[in-house]
Amino acid sequence: MTEPLDAIAIVGEVVSWLLLPSGLLLLVIGLARRSWARNYRAAKAVITTVHERDAKLRWFGDEGDVHETVSPLTGPIPAVGDARTVWVHPSRPESARLDSPAHDGRALTTLGGILTAVGVFAVVLSFVLPLVG
Repeated sequence: MTEPLDAIAIVGEVVSWLLLPSGLLLLVIGLARRSWARNYRAAKAVITTVHERDAKLRWFGDEGDVHETVSPLTGPIPAVGDARTVWVHPSRPESARLDSPAHDGRALTTLGGILTAVGVFAVVLSFVLPLVG
């Protein structure tokens, strides 16, 4: 007959096999995404044309070249000539984003850290419980 501590140890081992690899994978992906997002640079863009819910934004790159993109608008419709902050990645200077990249990968990193911690706890639990009983 299986002792209760042995049964809990088996459950802990199963949980560790499930959570530890998936937690580590999410942690690595989240950290890679955070590393990618750290390279974005803020630039000031000017709205050149507004058409219904889209606006054309124009900004200068690092080398003085002019870039532009069409972006959907949320909120009030801005006037032509209004300035907006855009974030530009050096590997893709022709495409900008209007939202801050500071939050990229944060949810994956948090979830990966939680799953990894629970997985490590389950590994320790699965080793310690049979020794105690």
